[in-house]
Amino acid sequence: MQEMVIDLEGIRFRVVRGDITKYPADAIVNAANRYLRHGGGVALAIARAASSQEEYTKLSREEMLKQVGRDYIEHGEVVVTPALNMEKFGIKYVIHTVGPYCGGEWNDRLKEKLRKALLAPLLKAEEMGLKSIAFPAVSSGIYGCPFEEVVSLMFEVVREFARNKKSIEEVALVLYDDRAAFKACEVLKSLVD
Repeated sequence: MQEMVIDLEGIRFRVVRGDITKYPADAIVNAANRYLRHGGGVALAIARAASSQEEYTKLSREEMLKQVGRDYIEHGEVVVTPALNMEKFGIKYVIHTVGPYCGGEWNDRLKEKLRKALLAPLLKAEEMGLKSIAFPAVSSGIYGCPFEEVVSLMFEVVREFARNKKSIEEVALVLYDDRAAFKACEVLKSLVD
């Protein structure tokens, strides 16, 4: 199993291979679509682990209307829902964020959208006084952003965030397979060496 921990100004930045729906963080991040429909990938896995796809989509969309005031979210906006059945693993909340669709492309505009999508859950977790948060590799799956760029940007965002953090003690990047975890560790080694 690949795992790596880096100390970033008082935040443990951890890369771990595992199932994000069972990772014991105060909040886990959902790489959602802008309508919070939870139709595939990490979003579907989280919805099924919380309750069911239908129920969790309904709950998420109701909360989106309450919290954001409309039926979609933009890059840099988040919606918080309870973890429901995942509470047995120590997870209290799901913070839904929407990353950019890259389709294999990568440029400054997409990077900025992803930066907003990664920073917003950190800011929300901090606002809520949480101590730990776990992310998937937002936008690297079916949204097609280059995995190495996603990992590098996540490291950069967490490092910048760490300078002014108050409550967050751990940020985890939880990856579902060994290959991804190994690659993420390789990327991070190149950034800290």
